[in-house]
Amino acid sequence: MSRRFWSPQRVDASPRTALWLVLLLSGMGMAVAYYLVTLHAAIARNPHRGLCTFTDTISCDAVLASPYAEIAGVPVALIGVAGFAGLFGLAAVCLFIPQWGPCKMRAVLVLVAAVGLCFELVLTGVEVVIIQAVCPYCLTALGLIAGTFLAALWAWRSVQFASVHAEADHA
Repeated sequence: MSRRFWSPQRVDASPRTALWLVLLLSGMGMAVAYYLVTLHAAIARNPHRGLCTFTDTISCDAVLASPYAEIAGVPVALIGVAGFAGLFGLAAVCLFIPQWGPCKMRAVLVLVAAVGLCFELVLTGVEVVIIQAVCPYCLTALGLIAGTFLAALWAWRSVQFASVHAEADHA
């Protein structure tokens, strides 16, 4: 394999692309979660309004009117906004302030995204098993956090991969 293939410019493009993808997906996640916060507030004022009911089992109204839509009085969607905002901020730091320790910050990004993905998977399980209805916007948030996790993992692994090959080139 040629040295040119492993040049820093070539390797650095992949993690940067992944971080831009994290920014995009987490930004979209914030928007979806914020929309769910507004839906939650509207449904709390009038639970029989039918804002987002397609069938008995595909219904944001059923999910957002359930007692599982809040944790200690805080809407779960608001927790989602905060989580996606945190991921957005971490990705921005990794992208624009790389001297803060690219590997460590990217590892934190992966960890936060993994926690968010686990949280969303539990909530989706509650929707399916307990509430017996799913919210299309919640499923969209699940897809966005899964994509964010995969992009964060890509960014972290790309840096790990690059550092291993950089050490091999210097040896």
